Amino acid sequence: MPKRPCLKCGRLTTNPSRCTVHQKEWEAQRQKLRDAERGSASQRGYDVTYRRVRSQVLKGWRRQHGEWCPGWGVPAHGATDLTVDHIIPLAKGGTHHRENLRVLCRSCNSRRGSKPDQGESYAL
Repeated sequence: MPKRPCLKCGRLTTNPSRCTVHQKEWEAQRQKLRDAERGSASQRGYDVTYRRVRSQVLKGWRRQHGEWCPGWGVPAHGATDLTVDHIIPLAKGGTHHRENLRVLCRSCNSRRGSKPDQGESYAL
């Protein structure tokens, strides 16, 4: 890949638009803007009640199944980065009730995003 001048300092770089130093600064600035638009976790509804229920759900899962992800779009697999997923996302009218929560690894939770499970619909 040909070298290009950094948009900020003019130093030649193989990155598309900025040198490594300025690319990191630019990404951090973009992340701050995204976070400001998105709001804090508590502003999005992830309050102390959710954190308490999430902890209970994870402890119960680990006690019963260990470090195991049931998988979403992939077969069940071992995972140490377990998270709690809303079956019906908050943005689609879901709640923090245990019946609406399940355990997935971070990768499966990210893969799912806010897509409904097969055969589910979010019309409430």
